[in-house]
Amino acid sequence: MAYLTLRPSDRREFDSMLGELASQFPSVHVEASHNDSWASYRLDVTCDASWERDLIAWIEGQHASCPRT
Repeated sequence: MAYLTLRPSDRREFDSMLGELASQFPSVHVEASHNDSWASYRLDVTCDASWERDLIAWIEGQHASCPRT
């Protein structure tokens, strides 16, 4: 299993990433949380190890500036 935490910088990027993950990686599990008042956005992504490389390549290609752990 692979685990990633993504921290989009704003609500627009958060919504975009959430939608894109659901459509492009339907087998990943995403837990999303946000607080617009504090401008805090977080996506916890879990996937099978076989998807990890594709998922990281997608993040680096589409959302390279998004911090992740």
